[in-house]
Amino acid sequence: MRPSKPRETTLGELRNSGHVQLSVKAEIRRNLLDRLRSGEPRFPGILGFDDTVLPHLERALLAGHDLVLLGERGQGKTRLIRTLGGLLDEWTPVVAGCEINDHPYAPVCVRCRRLAADLGDELPVGWLHRDDRYGEKLATPDTSVGDLIGDVDPIKVAEGRTLGDPETVHFGLVPRTNRGIFSINELPDLAERIQVALLNVLEERDVQIRGYALRLPLDVLLVASANPEDYTNRGRIITPLKDRFG
Repeated sequence: MRPSKPRETTLGELRNSGHVQLSVKAEIRRNLLDRLRSGEPRFPGILGFDDTVLPHLERALLAGHDLVLLGERGQGKTRLIRTLGGLLDEWTPVVAGCEINDHPYAPVCVRCRRLAADLGDELPVGWLHRDDRYGEKLATPDTSVGDLIGDVDPIKVAEGRTLGDPETVHFGLVPRTNRGIFSINELPDLAERIQVALLNVLEERDVQIRGYALRLPLDVLLVASANPEDYTNRGRIITPLKDRFG
């Protein structure tokens, strides 16, 4: 059963509560350090990796790196990745109704920036549980840029918006996990042209959708899994993408 969520419902109430905005990686770092100090299990349910994998994972998280877990099938990579969500805060504030979980202090999408300008301290605030801040995609050959990053939404265009309007964009899985953790399983299986679409997410922290001049400074921890033999037998992680992982 989830603990009760905080009561603040507007930006003004959130500011008065003393809430401090942290990036996802800073939030994870803080909570991981708290667990290390207290001796509380850092990755519940993961056994046998205390002296091998987990120290490397802890160092990567403390350093604020995106990362790839490399290992044979059946070694628990995905299960380990899924435990990372437990290092997020129980609840985090978002602009109510935002598709990409904008923080009320610094909204980035067109809709939320407009609302913030119009409503000021009356900007409505919602609360997102950490269970809803984890996203996952199994890399398959048919995965598209639209699936991961986004595409033009024909329904929004049909409603009367022009193609040049950024609000015609339908966000993909990565932007929708903004301010959370996104996992790509079996990354080498992702077509190389699709891997290219992730370059900006990892380095410039923005997205590019069909030539739109759309800058979204995403706040996300990107974690991937891969099998060693995949580099030669089934696919590979392109060099520029490997360079962008910590």
